[in-house]
Amino acid sequence: MRRFSVALVFISLSFITVLAQGDTANWISVGPDKSGFSVLMPGKPTEKVTPVEGAPGVEYHEFSLETSAAAYVFSYTQYPKEVTDRDAIKGMLDAGRDGALAASGAQLKAEKEIKVSEYAGREWLVDLPAGLSATNRAFWVRDRFYQLVFVVAPNARDTAETLKRRQELANKFFDSFRLISESGH
Repeated sequence: MRRFSVALVFISLSFITVLAQGDTANWISVGPDKSGFSVLMPGKPTEKVTPVEGAPGVEYHEFSLETSAAAYVFSYTQYPKEVTDRDAIKGMLDAGRDGALAASGAQLKAEKEIKVSEYAGREWLVDLPAGLSATNRAFWVRDRFYQLVFVVAPNARDTAETLKRRQELANKFFDSFRLISESGH
């Protein structure tokens, strides 16, 4: 199930084409009721909900937005069972990474462990097919799997200013992710 969620994001991203231009859209907060998060995106994203195959009642929620500078994807899946065991979470993050790389044909460039609040996460830098590059952050929070992906189309003619602007956009997106406390959760 988790492997499917991660792979779906990378598969959908492998078809996105973006230009390396400035981003002029207004950033808005995205955080549907009972989703347990908020994140800033530079415009209103498209939301897609897909049932997770083999898991009745489990849905994959994806929010995506393509701008002239980058593509932004945020997704979450809520599972019926809470998982708090660190080794189990590490195994799920490993399986998600491996499944996404295999399904998308991406090449892993770098990886590191990260956290949001006290929850374990992982950051992957990958090269995707069609010359795209992505930074992916994934977190397991109790019974939810969250994923943020920032995708660009690097070009040998990119200026230092273009690279700096992309990094600023990525930082704003990733650093805006917040968990929202829900009563009883």
